[in-house]
Amino acid sequence: MTSNVTAVWLPRVLFESALIVVSILVALGLDEWRQNRQNADVIRHALSSFLSEVQQNKNRVEDATPFNQGLRLVLNRHYIDDDIESVDEFVSMVESYSPVVLQSTGWETALATGSLAKMDYNLVSALSLTYSLQNRYQLASRSGFSELTSPQNLADDTLKLAAYNSVRYLDNITGMETELGVIYGEAAIIIQAAIDAMDRGVTMPGAPPVSDLVRP
Repeated sequence: MTSNVTAVWLPRVLFESALIVVSILVALGLDEWRQNRQNADVIRHALSSFLSEVQQNKNRVEDATPFNQGLRLVLNRHYIDDDIESVDEFVSMVESYSPVVLQSTGWETALATGSLAKMDYNLVSALSLTYSLQNRYQLASRSGFSELTSPQNLADDTLKLAAYNSVRYLDNITGMETELGVIYGEAAIIIQAAIDAMDRGVTMPGAPPVSDLVRP
């Protein structure tokens, strides 16, 4: 009698246990799929923001570079000829320079939301290098410009030195602008490749060449 009862309920128990296990595995799989889908949406949105921001910053830098290079040539000529006659004349020339305002909202948002932790290491490295150089450029442009136009650094008998310092400053700024333009272009290619890779469902391969373009 006992063996007959066992023969009846044991297969049923095993079947129900198997259903429970399968249900749990399916639920876990659906949760993982949903989480992966959410992560993919977050990353895709972040990459789109990065791409738009990098392209916008690239355009701003490239628009400003020709004027800054021309201003450098003008100041260098005045320095060589030593013909700046007054502090007011020097200040009027220098103040025609306007530091470029660059955006970093995409990077700051990605840091705040933890989106970077979900991205490929090589991609994050390229973005970090790009925004690091951008930050260095902005710090250099703001602090250097303030120093050039500071009243305590300007006097009629130090105009030649002031002109020399302004030329050195613009040498540095225009050099960084050229470098930024190249790196923005490389970063845009890498970001677009990451977006395309997501669309194809593959992982970003290789190390970004942008790392070789940043000055130590």
